[in-house]
Amino acid sequence: MRRSGGRAMIRASLPSLTDQRRYWDERWDRQRLPNDYQRRRGDAVLAMLESLRLRDPEILDFGCGTGWFTADLARRGRATGIDLSEVAIAQARTAYPQVRFIAGDLYQTTFPAEHFDVVVSQEVVAHVEDPARYLAIIARILKPNGHLIITAANRLVIERWDYGPDPDAHIKFYLTRRELKGMLRRRFRVLRTASIIPLGDRGILRLVNSYKLNRALGWLLSPRSVERLKEWAGFGYTLLALAQKLP
Repeated sequence: MRRSGGRAMIRASLPSLTDQRRYWDERWDRQRLPNDYQRRRGDAVLAMLESLRLRDPEILDFGCGTGWFTADLARRGRATGIDLSEVAIAQARTAYPQVRFIAGDLYQTTFPAEHFDVVVSQEVVAHVEDPARYLAIIARILKPNGHLIITAANRLVIERWDYGPDPDAHIKFYLTRRELKGMLRRRFRVLRTASIIPLGDRGILRLVNSYKLNRALGWLLSPRSVERLKEWAGFGYTLLALAQKLP
């Protein structure tokens, strides 16, 4: 039995790479453009990238999907996008021909060592069969003192949110903030963490996100201030971390 996101999954083994690729091909064929949540998450990642004040950095978007965010990164450096889904990469190449995209298995990447200044990884680490190996690959291809900007769904929220069914072909090993930081510290110095975009409708989050409570808080605080308070408390759906490669 594997427990992920508050849901027990009983299976003899993890889904095959073929099943995973099929899942992501179907997912990206249905959703070619980012939704509001993905744009908000992307804006937070861009703000973190810009805070580094790097000049023309070499950037890898690891798990780039249909490439819209890689195109944003390409306006801030030399960006490359890679994704398991060949459907997503085909869409990305058509939509953004000026950007380099690669379709491939992350464990078979042939990027040279110490090549990238920054690696961006949005919502990937919870969906790979070996997160530690995934982070080791990122550390290998980052330059000395290079940076990783990583996001992951917050298990505290996932376990308290009725987000509907999820296929077995979708690997789901959701993390708490403490677990994410602990995993990163094996190869990186964690510089900053945050939670963003409050969600959830069960347990304590049913109260935190209730209309009545938020209406009452609205008499004292702006909607954005209320949201920031929830994010500070760790109730954001997405965990965001900035980390630097260890020597």
